[in-house]
Amino acid sequence: MFCYISKSMKCECRIVFRDNKDISPPVMSTRPEDLHLRLKTDLDPDIDKEDLDMPPQQTDSNLLLQLGISALSGILFGISIEKGRVFEPQMIRNQMLFSNFTMLKMFLSASATGMIAFSLLTMIPATSKKMKLALIEFFSGLRTKGFASAAVGGGLLGVGMTLSGACPGMVLAQVGAGVPNSVYTMLGGFCGVYLYALSEPVLTPMFRPARKSRYDTLNEYMSTPYFILACPLAAILGLAVFTVEVLYPWHTQVEISGSGILGSRAWPPYVAGMIIGCLQIPTVLSVQDTLGSATSYVTIGSQILVLKPLQKTFEYMKKYMRGLGNWWQVFYVSGAILGARLSASASDTIGTVEGIGHWYSFFGGLVMLYGSRLAGGCTSGHGLSGMGLLALISFVAVPSMFAGGISTAFLMKYGLGVTM
Repeated sequence: MFCYISKSMKCECRIVFRDNKDISPPVMSTRPEDLHLRLKTDLDPDIDKEDLDMPPQQTDSNLLLQLGISALSGILFGISIEKGRVFEPQMIRNQMLFSNFTMLKMFLSASATGMIAFSLLTMIPATSKKMKLALIEFFSGLRTKGFASAAVGGGLLGVGMTLSGACPGMVLAQVGAGVPNSVYTMLGGFCGVYLYALSEPVLTPMFRPARKSRYDTLNEYMSTPYFILACPLAAILGLAVFTVEVLYPWHTQVEISGSGILGSRAWPPYVAGMIIGCLQIPTVLSVQDTLGSATSYVTIGSQILVLKPLQKTFEYMKKYMRGLGNWWQVFYVSGAILGARLSASASDTIGTVEGIGHWYSFFGGLVMLYGSRLAGGCTSGHGLSGMGLLALISFVAVPSMFAGGISTAFLMKYGLGVTM
């Protein structure tokens, strides 16, 4: 059973006997460190309470450091996305049509590197506890999700990706690099969040699993240590990237210009992907979480709830208004916009990428964020982090994303005659 207890709330029960005497159990502690332990043990009853670090009292300096690391990670993410060229709308659409494999190479490289990073964090004693907390944090956001919501939401996310030529993370780089109409995609994303918040009271009971799955990850299902499975899988993904690169060399599928590290228009997509995969390390160590971007839309959108009449209408969004667990992503995505801007400025390519039409951008963004909320994650949350953690639900969400995106791309080009 999962519950949220605010600092101002106390849980108390009273048993009254016939002689009018009562027994009142001690009031449940609401200290932050006790709430932290209660949440973690609720999610993982077998966790060793004495072996789990309690979060220190949050200080301004600690908070600034965590948010600063998140912003710097976002800057590196934005630079890598921009240099990898996967933020280009046509690049995303062409991947769905199997005519360009830049996005696939970058995605698989990031996932493989993330698996290696998670394996190291799991095996090193000094970081294993933070990795455990990050794993629990990942699944805490999926407690009302199941395979059905992951499949349907993932499919919708893929549809939105093809329509808009973006994903929740890549649209940030598009805005930073000055891609035409990318702002419409972002606005559509916020509308998708509000639409999901309105429909969430109906959707959650509809898609909530009848019973909790006995296993969350593939290594749990196979009763095998994480790194025993993750490292070979990372090697297989690396081999897949190598094979695709041999068949379709990256420099034949992207436009190359400029010179120098930042002055170059493009980097090999597998290099950019490996940098993104390595960003899992500072994220786990600083905020005990994994990479993601879709939640930031909810956190930013939830700020309208300062208007109390809206709090009941968008009740789903109230839990995203405050807290480091929500706001680190806002700093991360802000850094991503800045990073893409700096990267495009260094190569003198701001505003040179062709955009998608207004309506495709807006409705694609709407469907994309609606789907990511239903699925419980986006291409970063499920694709990079979930797959990297070997989460079973992500093995349903990610294929659904590509199925939705590929089918939409083929329908648009060959069924409706849309110029892609």
